[in-house]
Amino acid sequence: MSPEPSSPEPSSEPISDQESRAAMRAFLQRTEVRLSTVHRVGQALLGGSALVLLLPLFIRDGFPRMTTLIVSSYDAHQQWVVILGIAVAAVLSIALPVVAIYLLVSDLLGFYFTSNTFGAPGAGPAGATRTVFSPRFIIPGLGFNHDEVGPATAALLAEGREDEWTKALLVPHNLADDGWRDRFDTRVFEIWGTVIPVGAAGDDERLRQSFRLAGLNNDRTLAHDVARAEALLAKHVLAIRVAVLRYTKALLLLIATTVAILAASGLVEQAMQDDPTGGRFTGGFPYRYSFLVALVYVAWAPFAARSVTAPLRMIQRHTPGVGAYEDVYRDRRTTQFESATVATTLVVLVGAVAALVVAGYESAGTSGLLLGLGLGAAGTALWLVALRGYRAGVGQTLSAVGLLLRGREAPTPSARLRAARDAA
Repeated sequence: MSPEPSSPEPSSEPISDQESRAAMRAFLQRTEVRLSTVHRVGQALLGGSALVLLLPLFIRDGFPRMTTLIVSSYDAHQQWVVILGIAVAAVLSIALPVVAIYLLVSDLLGFYFTSNTFGAPGAGPAGATRTVFSPRFIIPGLGFNHDEVGPATAALLAEGREDEWTKALLVPHNLADDGWRDRFDTRVFEIWGTVIPVGAAGDDERLRQSFRLAGLNNDRTLAHDVARAEALLAKHVLAIRVAVLRYTKALLLLIATTVAILAASGLVEQAMQDDPTGGRFTGGFPYRYSFLVALVYVAWAPFAARSVTAPLRMIQRHTPGVGAYEDVYRDRRTTQFESATVATTLVVLVGAVAALVVAGYESAGTSGLLLGLGLGAAGTALWLVALRGYRAGVGQTLSAVGLLLRGREAPTPSARLRAARDAA
């Protein structure tokens, strides 16, 4: 067995300023490479979020078919338990993937955009100094560091910045700009309350405000760039973590829902073909087909619950021996959507089982009732097995549903945290 490597002794040699600056330049280069890698992941997710287009494709026939079942059953005054149970199951099973994709888009916006908060004084109708929210792309504009140039190079750099054609990249070269200057000046004034002189006299200020809108700050030093790069990379890693998990949950949930929609709509289609009135169901929708449709949603509930909990299980499986799967429920933000989904699948399961039992009884009497009870019990057992290791608890699960409906991120303010602060 090889001995463990020893920790290197800290160097007693002082690090010169030149060595420090060289290390900072190398760090910024590594940061750029890592940011580029993370953005490629975000680009893949942005393209993958188009899976929302698949949902209308699959529910194009499914939604009208389920509407036919519900309306025909209602018009024939059939059992309300069957109607309500299947209706709730159909609506919630379609709503969940839509919500998942909506949240994924929200995560991607949080990944690609941030608040332009490099100082915005003088805002507001009363001119109160405050920071103004002005969203911009997450990566700010890049300016050369002031402390990286000598006197001769600084003069050349200033000359290049004063070049008219360089300025024309951001501010029109001549005054025949079709009102661009007036529109830009109005925009800056309404955002920050900055008054820009009319005509060419305000071009230098327009150039500065353009850099400001791009997130380019004034204190451009190498050390400041390193500090901002550290924070920028941390923000990207935190945002992409949530987005990737959301994407995998949405994808697996969409697969389970698509299969359920196709199966349920196929059963309704078969019932329409067997109906002697050509699908008008004047005598009501056949209970034997309602029984099978309800069975589809009984099966969907455990598969959907397993789909949203599977990604974290897979991650833990790839790192065996590192903690336990139950530990993830300490981070409520990571598990908020899946906790809300578990509660939703329970509602679907209850409604589908009730519809299954009643439809079975109406279709085949006692034997149908027993078959419905047996299949409902099997679906419930499968749902419980699918949630093995789920440790969110009733309170945390209900809180996740409330937060999801309000559009908030978990966790809610903790009473235990307040008690611990008071005890400290």
